[in-house]
Amino acid sequence: MDYRKELQALMAETAALASATPVAIPQKPHVPGPQAPIDLVVSILNEPSRPAPRPYDYGPSEREQISKRVENFKAHQERFRREREDNYSKMMTRVRDAAEGRRPPDEF
Repeated sequence: MDYRKELQALMAETAALASATPVAIPQKPHVPGPQAPIDLVVSILNEPSRPAPRPYDYGPSEREQISKRVENFKAHQERFRREREDNYSKMMTRVRDAAEGRRPPDEF
């Protein structure tokens, strides 16, 4: 027998069986939603209200942060300037001492 004929015969048999079988869709019984015990509801309603949460502190504003960074930068630059001047004055003192013979020149 040819597979196409077997397939058509199977489909016809399945269709006849499906049409002969009565289909009954069962009704779901009505289930009421969960109910909270009355004691729980009363205890929740009698609870003292909680204080409102404090607003979040975002810290200083951007303007304040920027001005603080600028101040830090200026202080840093001032420290470098003082260190350079100090180093220059020490080096010039050594050079003058060496030039005048008060210190050997190899100490630079």
